[in-house]
Amino acid sequence: MSKQIDEVLLKAHELTHGQRREEYNHPFDDYSRVVDIFRAFSGVELTPAQGAMFMISVKLARLQNNYRKDLLHVDSVIDAAGYLWCYAQIAEKMEHMTA
Repeated sequence: MSKQIDEVLLKAHELTHGQRREEYNHPFDDYSRVVDIFRAFSGVELTPAQGAMFMISVKLARLQNNYRKDLLHVDSVIDAAGYLWCYAQIAEKMEHMTA
């Protein structure tokens, strides 16, 4: 199982540090756009960090559903790891902005 875990983390790293990072910029900038769009059609105000936590929650809900069926959806694990990295990057930038 540890080889599979290593592969999951490597894939999440590739996704968050490769072409997507170039296309979407820093996660703070990307999630700032995401929460602006969300606020425009929902009226709900979220910070970029809360937007990332929302996406983590989506992946955890999917993993929970699959767990009940004794399934492991590896793509959801990869995505969750990537969203956790995005959250950490956003939180770090927000911390620097308020310091």
